Amino acid sequence: MSTLLRSVFSIFSGRLANILISLGFTPILVRIVSQEQYGLYVSVLAGFSIFALLAKGGLFDASRKIIAENIKDQTKTSEIVSISMLISVGYGITAVSIAAIGLRAEVVPSRYVPFVWILLLAVVFENIFSIVRGTFYGQQREHVAEILNVGRRIFYVVIGLNLAYIGYDLIGLFAAYSVSFIVVGVVGILYILRHFEFSVPSIESIKRHGREVATFGGFQLIGGLSAAFLYKADILLVEYFRTSTATALYNSAIVPAEMIWFIPSVIQLAFLQQTANLWAEDDIEGINDQIRTGIKYSILALTLFGVGLFALAEPFLQVYFGENYVAATSTLRLLILGTFFFGITRVVVPVFQATGWVRHTELMTVGALLLNVLLNVALVPRYGIIGAGIGTSISYVMLFVGNVCIWLSSPFEVVSLRWITPLVLAQGVFAIVFFATVFSVEVSPLISLLVFPPLGFVLFIGINVVFGHIPIQEFRSHVSTVVKRF
Repeated sequence: MSTLLRSVFSIFSGRLANILISLGFTPILVRIVSQEQYGLYVSVLAGFSIFALLAKGGLFDASRKIIAENIKDQTKTSEIVSISMLISVGYGITAVSIAAIGLRAEVVPSRYVPFVWILLLAVVFENIFSIVRGTFYGQQREHVAEILNVGRRIFYVVIGLNLAYIGYDLIGLFAAYSVSFIVVGVVGILYILRHFEFSVPSIESIKRHGREVATFGGFQLIGGLSAAFLYKADILLVEYFRTSTATALYNSAIVPAEMIWFIPSVIQLAFLQQTANLWAEDDIEGINDQIRTGIKYSILALTLFGVGLFALAEPFLQVYFGENYVAATSTLRLLILGTFFFGITRVVVPVFQATGWVRHTELMTVGALLLNVLLNVALVPRYGIIGAGIGTSISYVMLFVGNVCIWLSSPFEVVSLRWITPLVLAQGVFAIVFFATVFSVEVSPLISLLVFPPLGFVLFIGINVVFGHIPIQEFRSHVSTVVKRF
């Protein structure tokens, strides 16, 4: 458990730093560029993120899982790192070549082409960085990967905003994005060379480990692409059926809604390599304990952030994005409802993926994606961003239901109603009290954001301490353990 806590704390620190960077980046960006330009920026990055994920081939998850399973064998680990790195470079070069042919053939709309050429510079180095991250994640040294990732984000934000401000607009932003990956890719390679015997692997090593890396990566790619489309399909369809301005509005709802699954995403990143290690040792009960812990703290975090953002949706959009984005309030609240269930799903999925149920989870993700696309195609033309919010939230809920079905069929213990009911009841009490407080007091948007969040936090902690869901002594013990390990 101390190793899991250390991993969670490392990833939590990195994710928190990235969220704080984003919290500073977005409101500055929407005031430097126009609403239409921001919508174009969002749609280009949404499309490119899917392409970049395809180019990675699922190797981040494959490398960290397989390294975690062989963590005690340094020679085998070095071979896996070398093979993964070579495969990632090959994937990157292939993807860039295919994209270049597509651009020459004018497959991509002309207004996106200049931006795509710039972003293609990042693909190979982004692949290399994914292996660097996977290597340190697999060794349960996540803090190294997070430091590199946070450094890249700071570089991108600082350089990108300055270039946009002096007149380079989106060209400057995308140039900074590509250069940030080139820099961190080179730094990552140098760091890897200091800790591993990186060499050209033999044919026998490639046959032994290459197939395992590529196969698991391929299955992860199917789910990863489905998940990426699940996150981005609504944005792309709003752009297609509506305008860049509507896309900007919808993204202003998506960005904060996705922030509430911050803690579950941290747990998700820690669970794959941790579960792989426990599974290799045939420790089923350890995995059951891990699942219960993850579910508990995910529900607590999702309630804290979700209830707070739901109640303060309008003042948040007004202060953070500006008056032009308040129209996304209802969409944001719809997305929060679906995101709550999706956040819980993110905790159990890596457990299944690390224990032989990867095909089942990918099938559920593909199903949720198809449902999302169908609902958005049906609803967006008629209802705009509200329709996108409805379609996406329903698909998130159905993804949760599908993974619960997998859980019931797996060898792992499903949390009982007796265990979950008091936890949910406490969160319901918090939600009712906080909503009653916020909606009964009229203050300015800025004052509401300064007063209600700390008040809600104190209320949340108090209620969950009374119900026994946040045991103070246990919490102190965990913090002390993590600090000592660091």
